Amino acid sequence: MSHSPYILVLYYSVNGATEAMAQQIASGVEREGMEAKLRTVPKVSPQCEASAPAVPTEGAIYCSPEELKHCSGLALG
Repeated sequence: MSHSPYILVLYYSVNGATEAMAQQIASGVEREGMEAKLRTVPKVSPQCEASAPAVPTEGAIYCSPEELKHCSGLALG
């Protein structure tokens, strides 16, 4: 299976500053003619048991193992 090349812009943001920076990076990648996939990860919790759903129904898109496996480049923040 062939995949189109893309840059994965993966971030974790508590107050939104890192998310805003990730959006700017993704915008710059796309201005240069390459696809950017903007993704986040689940919230870090001090509790051992998760109380939130594993994948929320709204908000930023979570990164999948497949996206990590097939990206041509990775910007991490």
